[in-house]
Amino acid sequence: MEFITKAFGAVLSPLVQRLVDITGINLPVIDIGWQAVASVAYSTDIGLMYIGVGLIFQVVLYLTKWTDIFMPSDLWNNYSIFVWGSLFFQITGHLALAFGLMLFINVVVLLIAEVVQKRWSSYYGYPGCAMTAPHHMGDAPMYLVLDVVLGRLGFDKINLRPESIKQKFGFLGEPMYVGIIVGLILGIIGNIDILGTIKAWGQIANVAVTCSAVMAIFPKVAGLFASAFTTITDYSRKTLKKSKYGKDREFIIAVNDALGYGEMATLTTGLLVIPFAVLLAFIVPGNLVIPLMVLPSLPYMVEVPVCLSNGNIAKSAVAACIVFSAKLLMASSWAAVFTKIATQVGFEVTTGSVLIIGFIMSNCTAGLITYAFMTFNPVIIGVVVILYLIAFFLFKKNKTAVWEYLENNAFRYQKLNGEVPNNS
Repeated sequence: MEFITKAFGAVLSPLVQRLVDITGINLPVIDIGWQAVASVAYSTDIGLMYIGVGLIFQVVLYLTKWTDIFMPSDLWNNYSIFVWGSLFFQITGHLALAFGLMLFINVVVLLIAEVVQKRWSSYYGYPGCAMTAPHHMGDAPMYLVLDVVLGRLGFDKINLRPESIKQKFGFLGEPMYVGIIVGLILGIIGNIDILGTIKAWGQIANVAVTCSAVMAIFPKVAGLFASAFTTITDYSRKTLKKSKYGKDREFIIAVNDALGYGEMATLTTGLLVIPFAVLLAFIVPGNLVIPLMVLPSLPYMVEVPVCLSNGNIAKSAVAACIVFSAKLLMASSWAAVFTKIATQVGFEVTTGSVLIIGFIMSNCTAGLITYAFMTFNPVIIGVVVILYLIAFFLFKKNKTAVWEYLENNAFRYQKLNGEVPNNS
């Protein structure tokens, strides 16, 4: 699965670079990608310290039934938590509060992940699993609100989903052919200034064929993983029920966001948002970032809106553009500090660029929490913690009702379009 996403990213990256080049976008902050952020995060002392502390903390949270999600199974994505602690420590020099910040972000991420867990696992077909990537969970509160708002504005009546596309367009609605069409559109946009050259059409054909292949192959690979996770979770539940830790509770495995990447609506939405993301970098007031490495990763970033809308491509794309605007501003605000940390751990800043950032740092929830902790004001920090505790206990008390609401809302379009409800 990682091989597929990396190979696809290698095909998209030159196209994305051309798209940025032809727009003439010139901003002082360069997006260096999540890989570089992970490298920086794992190179900081506080990051290395949190690996052990965070692992113990997450196990304790599960054993004490604070959460039903076993987060250590997605240990890698912890870098998306401790990079905030690294930034905080760099700015303030306060080690204890930096750890407090990371632990608090961790529990917030787990709460959000548990809220959307059933909807995500139902849509992507991974029973007993939760996508807990902190950089995506940080966007989920905005997506939860936008899903309801856009639905009431009429987007639920736009049934642009994989199954409806297949019904309306026959074989052209199959993932393979949708991939070709989306790839052609993206390739043409990225080569709009040189369409009269063989080189342009060679790249267009390469992107189209690759998109088609990913949409055809990925669901089959994902199906194998789904079967494996079903077996693991079923066995784990049976085993845990025999112990004091598993009585009367769920067992949910934290999984990587790569599991949802190649689903048809997810990949289509992510690819269609790419040109709009570049446009937004131009027009969003206060933005300083040139989005570059993040663009091939957009299908990861749209998994939450896609699952909430049950695959509504139009609704998910609009929500993703709105959220991306907020993420541009958050990334812009942290660029100076992140650049300083990156250079201290040996990261070489590209010649000609003023500052660097990765869109992992565009996590609006984690960013706002970090800003609150940076005030060192006990009242502000206390209010943030209290808001979390209120949300936590309300969710725990009404978990079933919340999950049912999200499930019913995801299938609201069926009622609006006169279809027979089928949200089993």
